[in-house]
Amino acid sequence: MPDTVTISPALQPRAEWLRQRIASEAGRTANTVLGRTRRLGRLHVLKDPGITIVLKAVGLHARALANAQNLQLRTLELTFPTLPAAFDGYTLMHLSDLHVGTIEGLVERAAALIKQHPVDLAVLTGDIQTFGRPKVSEAVRRLQPMLAALQSRDGVVAVLGNHDSHDLAEALEQANVRVLVNQQAVITRGAARLTLVGTDDVRYFYTEEAVRLLEVPPSGFAIALVHSPELADVAAQAGYALYLTGHTHGGQIALPGGWPLITSTRRLRRLSAGLWRMGAMQGYTSSGIGTGPVTARFNCPPEIALIRLRCTGA
Repeated sequence: MPDTVTISPALQPRAEWLRQRIASEAGRTANTVLGRTRRLGRLHVLKDPGITIVLKAVGLHARALANAQNLQLRTLELTFPTLPAAFDGYTLMHLSDLHVGTIEGLVERAAALIKQHPVDLAVLTGDIQTFGRPKVSEAVRRLQPMLAALQSRDGVVAVLGNHDSHDLAEALEQANVRVLVNQQAVITRGAARLTLVGTDDVRYFYTEEAVRLLEVPPSGFAIALVHSPELADVAAQAGYALYLTGHTHGGQIALPGGWPLITSTRRLRRLSAGLWRMGAMQGYTSSGIGTGPVTARFNCPPEIALIRLRCTGA
């Protein structure tokens, strides 16, 4: 791994976070940005995906599944007045919501696409698993083709999603993926710095530590990695330049033009797909690579985002 990347200590010891996360995963309610709410049971969702049943009944499921397999590369060039000149042209590959095993062969398709595009850094914004399945060892095994295909100068940085189990963090780190659990990573180019700040999931596993981390004004150019867009206003107020997120799948089933019907968010729903801006901060919400138990997409193709950072006037 390159010596240009350093990880800061977390706001709370990893062991303390782990105890808290395990207890939350075992509970019947979710800790969200707007308080506690009932968490839908894993077995109910996996055994009874009602939308899939309806799509099959009306003869649209085959098309919906083909849409979900039509992985695309989206290229973006974002310009910032605060980006250090040493990072002009720095390229990020944004990967999100793989949900490995839900659609067979999708990780391999992603690997074939990824292999064609060397980048400076790959970021993974959560939901490798689906309701904690498959087990961590199997999830990382299924992820390996994609990790092997990555040609990333500064490695891979990840945060966990609401579908990811607590033990995924350690397993990813053993696979040379840096997992940020309410902490930051600093990438240096000479005297120039680019800071990545990553929180644990705030959709089901919201904690004050995540907010406290984002509330601290960053030193210089900083990117927030948060599984859900629901803390974008906190990051914008603190002075982040860019917010990368996923979770929503862009709705999976959207109206023409890509307007999502369901976002699975409790606030800031307007940030549920694509590029957006909040004050001086730019943001991107990935439509993700995989799907949840409902293996369907309409007007919302799966994607990998290739993001090039540019200085104003470059």
